Amino acid sequence: MKKIILQLLLLLSFPGLTVAHTTVLVPRQTAAGERIVKIIHFHPFTGSGLMGIRLGVEDTPKLKGLKSIYMVHKGERIDLRAAVVADFFSVGKDHCETYTLPLERQNGFAGAGDYAVVVEHRAHWKKAEGLYRKKIAKLYLNYGGMITDWPRRLLEKAPEIIPLVRPYDFPHGVLFRAVAVDDRGQPLPYARIEIEYLNGRLADDRLLVESDDLLDETLGSRVIFADLQGSFAFIPPRAGLWTLTLVDGDAGRQFKKRKLEYDSSLSFTVR
Repeated sequence: MKKIILQLLLLLSFPGLTVAHTTVLVPRQTAAGERIVKIIHFHPFTGSGLMGIRLGVEDTPKLKGLKSIYMVHKGERIDLRAAVVADFFSVGKDHCETYTLPLERQNGFAGAGDYAVVVEHRAHWKKAEGLYRKKIAKLYLNYGGMITDWPRRLLEKAPEIIPLVRPYDFPHGVLFRAVAVDDRGQPLPYARIEIEYLNGRLADDRLLVESDDLLDETLGSRVIFADLQGSFAFIPPRAGLWTLTLVDGDAGRQFKKRKLEYDSSLSFTVR
């Protein structure tokens, strides 16, 4: 009941609250000590709307098809489809298909520098909205403190949030800056950015979202807008995982002669 009341209060308190699902990339260490990235598709603040994801499948009401999973390291794109482990994840009573990416040497995670993990969805038809929507999400990891990739554009022919400060192990209470660009790499004036906080305690196979597990009921989801040059900033008020989504970064594009909305997300850790 408390979770339902929280969601209603959020909708009333934040009229710009996102209603689209978000693909969240969560770096963590398992109970067995394995370093992984969990790939989850849901509403990270409320823990609601968990949906399954699988590579190469057709969309159903509870399962979304992914086009690719890869990483970029020192400018090189490396396919991760054979590296991810297909598994399941639970939030409350929801139990859906997800992926786990082991951060192991044999999967390419070796040597100093940045590693950008990217998950790309297939375009899917939104009947109620009369349009197609495509999503892409990324997360930066770093080994050894060497900067190699995060300051530059990485995605090919896709809108993107490019950080202007370190997008990992970022201190809370400090201004986080980034720029939104379109699929040609041009700054997006007044781009809409939705901000969500992972508001729950993550276990190996589930997100704990009961009343005692919620981390903060006051943060909510929020919407900000970039300036004329596509730049934007916000201050993450507490530690945890934050996800920024550039909404409709492909304004005016079409797919199969219908309008295409292309949402591009960036998840990053705050200490």
